[in-house]
Amino acid sequence: MKPNQLTILTGALTTVCAFSTPAFAEGEFVDPFTAANRAAANAPTRIGDVSAAVTVRTDERYNTGSLFSGPRGWNYWNYLTDPQGYQNPNLWPDKRPTYLLGEMTLPAGAELTVRGWFPHVRFFNFSIYLFERNTFVNAAGGSMDGYDIEPDPGSTNPYRVGADRGAKERNFTIRMIAKAAPANPAERAKNTVYLGDGNQTVFGGFRMYVSDKGYDGTGWGPGAGPAHNKPGLTYEATLADGTKLTEAEATKSFGKRMGETPPPIGADEWYKLVNNPANNPAMTPASAPATKDSQFFLFTGLKDAVFGAFMPPAERAKIVKPAKSEGAANASTAYLINYISRQFGPLYVFRAKLPTFPDTWANTPTMPDGEVQYWSVGAMASFTNGSLWDGVFDMQVPVDKDGYYTILVCLPEDRPMNATTENGITWINWGPGEGIGDARNRKDWGALLMRFMVPKQDWPHNPLNAQNPQELSTVMGPYYPKGYYATKAEFEREGVRKSHR
Repeated sequence: MKPNQLTILTGALTTVCAFSTPAFAEGEFVDPFTAANRAAANAPTRIGDVSAAVTVRTDERYNTGSLFSGPRGWNYWNYLTDPQGYQNPNLWPDKRPTYLLGEMTLPAGAELTVRGWFPHVRFFNFSIYLFERNTFVNAAGGSMDGYDIEPDPGSTNPYRVGADRGAKERNFTIRMIAKAAPANPAERAKNTVYLGDGNQTVFGGFRMYVSDKGYDGTGWGPGAGPAHNKPGLTYEATLADGTKLTEAEATKSFGKRMGETPPPIGADEWYKLVNNPANNPAMTPASAPATKDSQFFLFTGLKDAVFGAFMPPAERAKIVKPAKSEGAANASTAYLINYISRQFGPLYVFRAKLPTFPDTWANTPTMPDGEVQYWSVGAMASFTNGSLWDGVFDMQVPVDKDGYYTILVCLPEDRPMNATTENGITWINWGPGEGIGDARNRKDWGALLMRFMVPKQDWPHNPLNAQNPQELSTVMGPYYPKGYYATKAEFEREGVRKSHR
């Protein structure tokens, strides 16, 4: 009897573990692709990227052992010669953010007060997650996008449309309280996360996307020269009995050693899924979960993205969407995933309309509006590794007169001569496959992750408006990316296929 796909799923789910359990292991496998990046300490190749020099400067300033460890992100893991485990953003990251994250336990009734100043970045977010169902999920009210954070009296929030992005007074205060939220919403304090009664172990912190030109990765200090005089964040705490804790005391009392984020599935379990005879019949072990006709789908949870993608459509439809976002995802971001394979062709080409966005990198004086706060796409390893091989974000992608982009994904040696920015084509390096450190690694395999960060609620093409997978392309309309496989010779001869223009 063929094993039922749901049985495989049930067994594999035991490997979906606590994402922030300290798990950094000395001497662990580092894929050659990442090792090469780290050794070369590459300078930016696309406008808006962060250089190796700025990455090092940012690490020197903010890797201080505070409750909010970091900086964490693709640059720090790839450019620093000896990064710490907590700096590895290995659950399908993006190239442009800097994270300051931490894991901590607040005793019942305790309050942690965090003070800071809004950084010079395009998008800023504070998110806190609770440990539930062997993963970290958004705490109720625990995700605050920058424009929703109330500034301190006399200060400006620079993320609101039309705001002065260069305002000198830009302070904010955020609180986390290990108490239940007041039943009356009107009694809940602004900028406050109520974690619930009892001792609470939480994970989270700050996301900074696209620091302004001339700033470090956080947007708090200059990209070159001496550091600024004040830190980006300070904090203190009060215990339930009224005892006050300084920043150092709160760090010692609340902080937990944070390691690398363990993957949601191990290599052995992954290959059980790859080789499962009960998979979608359109798949083979050479490419699964990619198929010749696979397109982008909306991330609705780890069960669907990691396991459901292998299933026949009827079985996949039975997976229940979790009530809270999982895997430390940003609750207000739409993530689109596509699994691809060079078994079907050495080039993968996709095209769609680019959403409008607030282009702030060149020190835009006032905050613009946009259909999204940020958009990006990257080529990824499998969930057993979680690395980003290459990626671009909105301002790096040329569009035609109608606002459409074309992106081509392939290995450097397969890149067509006409796949250039001057020709309106964005190239992304496919990368080395699944990123697994043994002979099973399928170098032909690939994955793409696209972010629509904080799409406007009244934008009719918001991917989050899709009620089910079948509605996604209809809801997104011209913004839905449609792709196909090609050869180098075909693309050099024909360019983008007429059916996709």
